[in-house]
Amino acid sequence: MPLEHRILALVYHDFEALDLFGPLGAIVSRSDYYTLELVNVHNLEAPQGLECSIKNSVRVVPNLSIADALKDPEPFDTLFIPGGLSMIHLLDDPMLLKKIGQLVDRARNVFTVCTGSLILAATGRLNGREATCNKRVFDEMTPKYPDVKWKRQGRWVEDGKFLTSSGITAGLDAGFAFLAKTYLAPENRSDEVILPSKNGDEVVLPKFDKKKAQEHARFVAWTLEYKWNEDSSDDPFAGKPVSKTALHYV
Repeated sequence: MPLEHRILALVYHDFEALDLFGPLGAIVSRSDYYTLELVNVHNLEAPQGLECSIKNSVRVVPNLSIADALKDPEPFDTLFIPGGLSMIHLLDDPMLLKKIGQLVDRARNVFTVCTGSLILAATGRLNGREATCNKRVFDEMTPKYPDVKWKRQGRWVEDGKFLTSSGITAGLDAGFAFLAKTYLAPENRSDEVILPSKNGDEVVLPKFDKKKAQEHARFVAWTLEYKWNEDSSDDPFAGKPVSKTALHYV
């Protein structure tokens, strides 16, 4: 490592399919560098913990339970947290949040989509950091975590090792930003072990080439015929009025 970039993605009942398959489908399947494993937060033994996504009944079979992930001695690079309806119930489980927080501490990067940033905030690891989340729940949910510097304006927000994105499709734009932040060209990879920052700061790999990473992100977007919004502040959905009942339709 980092001969490859290992991503652990949390899954749970009623996760949002697009949050997971949108950015990670673009990232993982287009490179020999990134690998993906799904972690069941409900702690069912893999591969029995079949999880169903919100609305469309897409099912995934996790590779690991969260207990397995915590016991796994192999390092990993990124913890990915999607949003979804049942995220609300996870916020009331202090033991689970403690375990997720331990995974956050072990990761060099943490990437959230939509309401996934609320799970991260509930671990306390976002305290003092800038972040964003789904605008439908922004006014209702972000005040519960006052120590986070919440930003309404922004398709995604980067602060230290944390990359948080707004509602659902914003995860696609953030996914390409993630590529531009983490991709290593084959000639720059080595077997050197790089440890995460203990205080949540960004860790830049010794041979990271920002220009090559940006070119790779743009190339992947082009091959997918996707127009990547590279300006995180270009957020046409900020400031739009949202119904107070919007939480039920995240």
